[in-house]
Amino acid sequence: MAGKRMIVKAAEFTDAAVDWIVSTIHKVLDERQVCHLMLAGGGTPLPVYGALTKKKLPWDDLRLYFGDERCVPPSHSESNYRAVTQALFPQGIPENLQLYRMRGEDDPETAARDYAVILPDRLDILLLGMGGDGHTASLFPDSPALHTKDRLVLPVIGSKPPPQRLTITPAVIRNARYLLVLVEGENKAEAVYRALEVGDVPVALARHGDWLIDQAAASALSDL
Repeated sequence: MAGKRMIVKAAEFTDAAVDWIVSTIHKVLDERQVCHLMLAGGGTPLPVYGALTKKKLPWDDLRLYFGDERCVPPSHSESNYRAVTQALFPQGIPENLQLYRMRGEDDPETAARDYAVILPDRLDILLLGMGGDGHTASLFPDSPALHTKDRLVLPVIGSKPPPQRLTITPAVIRNARYLLVLVEGENKAEAVYRALEVGDVPVALARHGDWLIDQAAASALSDL
């Protein structure tokens, strides 16, 4: 079953994303004691994370994961862990926060297998971004990882630097209880069309989830 397509003005994008995330966290916690939330890397979610710092979230009840990571140390300028945590926790990561990072500095195969053991059986919330080529997490077009059936996390070679990465696999995306794809910018319009109406780019794996799209990114959709 397809999720919701929420098309908003650029100025409304961050607030709409924050509202979805906060309300979905509370929806999960109304049903269970903890919420397993996987965070997206990349540039689009960072202002959203910054805005979340102004919300009073039940951090003690959250378990935070990452959908992909560059194979660099956590202090590196290209680290998703560094970018996300600086945006979410500008005053420093809370001492008791249960946040599980992919160890990009380790041997990639070892790091991928170790992270798969950490993941819950099913994510409660999965946040995804999308590149202009239609990639999501670090699942790039034509990647062999798109066809894997027996792994949850894989080392991959991406088509943009830094190339060596770790990523969740399609099984993790398909199994998430709640999923939100965040897309903004005119340069993403063709990929949004191909994802939602053609289905031939990696992020089409998330067509069953909710999509938050600004008007520029949605401009090629036929049903506007």
